[in-house]
Amino acid sequence: MTRKQVFSAIIISLIAFSLVPLLMWSNQWFTSKQNPQQYGIDGSFLSPLHFEWQDTQLNSQRFPFNEPTYTYVFAGFLSCSEICPIRIKQLHQLEAVIADDEQLSQQSIAFLFITIDPDNDTPQVRQQVIDAQSPRFFSAALAESALFKLSSHLSENISSFSTTNNHVGKLFLIKPNGEIGRIYSAKKLSTDKMLAELKQLIYSSKESP
Repeated sequence: MTRKQVFSAIIISLIAFSLVPLLMWSNQWFTSKQNPQQYGIDGSFLSPLHFEWQDTQLNSQRFPFNEPTYTYVFAGFLSCSEICPIRIKQLHQLEAVIADDEQLSQQSIAFLFITIDPDNDTPQVRQQVIDAQSPRFFSAALAESALFKLSSHLSENISSFSTTNNHVGKLFLIKPNGEIGRIYSAKKLSTDKMLAELKQLIYSSKESP
């Protein structure tokens, strides 16, 4: 392969990856316009999530949780200055409203932060910034192979060769069986609409035979 061909391949790859968040955001915007009852992107086209992770006590855990739990999953890194602090703030806002909601406060709902920078997001740092904030908050470190498999599965574009730990930064609502219920890709999100979808998923599953 010539230098020109290599350069062209790199440019095409960069363009393809840059289109992912744009397409996801557009999908979410058009979906919410066409169907006000559905705010996030339906994630049922993706296969369910199943992976092993390590908690801040260095214990191995499995996802989905043993107890049937609706889980908001977000992959990022704690030194990030762009999408990560926005997503973490959104998780705190969601958790605060859930705690005050008479119905949702009785449900098993969790928030799982997956670090893409385990060298710097040490168990001690994750415990302080994530886990200590609420009993519903958990932080996870994955083996490198498992992290890249998850990245590919979710189109998160995590790159170990990037000095900025590039990633798309989507937020996923996962059903108790590991199925992806909703995908949120926009930077600004409506807490009210997200909670309405959470309730819809929870109570529709209870009505199913």
